[in-house]
Amino acid sequence: MSSSCSLRAQIEARIPSAFATHKRLESRTLLTGIPEVDSLTGGVPVSAMTEVCGVGKTSVLVSLLAHASHENYCALVDASDAFDPVTAEAAGADLSRLLWVRCGRTKQQLRPLEQAFKVTDMLLQSSGFSLIVIDLSDIAERLVRNVPISSWFRFSRVVENQQTALVFVEQQAHATSCARLVLKFAAAPATFSGKLLTDFTLNADVIRTRERKGSQSVTSDFSIKAQWA
Repeated sequence: MSSSCSLRAQIEARIPSAFATHKRLESRTLLTGIPEVDSLTGGVPVSAMTEVCGVGKTSVLVSLLAHASHENYCALVDASDAFDPVTAEAAGADLSRLLWVRCGRTKQQLRPLEQAFKVTDMLLQSSGFSLIVIDLSDIAERLVRNVPISSWFRFSRVVENQQTALVFVEQQAHATSCARLVLKFAAAPATFSGKLLTDFTLNADVIRTRERKGSQSVTSDFSIKAQWA
């Protein structure tokens, strides 16, 4: 027996799994319910953090909740108490499978942004939700910009060990280097019926994915029904 084979045998005798081959688990995703977005991204990644920002992000949020809540338990951390459950239910969301956390409505001394982050920590530790969305859309940009990178990094590391898709909805992307997927939306001229906005065209720009990091992007145009905000 060669020395290398002998050494391997000794190692395997002490650590049986030392030379075992482990296949990487296939990444799971949750579809947004918007075909054009899902064809670009494959959906929102599970066990990872996603950022959704730009114009029309609220309509994307509603579609994601409506689609995901059919088969999954979801949580929405609403930092500004702006969520409209009536609109979400009309879009197809199953409210019986949605935990809605309304920040800033209690007498806690924590500010809404701090409260949102604290609640997110608690929800991640519970491991009971397939989708957790944190809506920071109406939080002042200067406050979100001041969130330390260590906070974003901590969220990304914690969710890696959970069967949960963690999605932050913001005016601008702030955790790009910590997020597996970053989606930025821009709006084209909207369609009106009289004075009523009925639908508008969005441009979806994939800023970052697991396979493509950095400034390269892929875009797609699509129309979507107007939602609240």
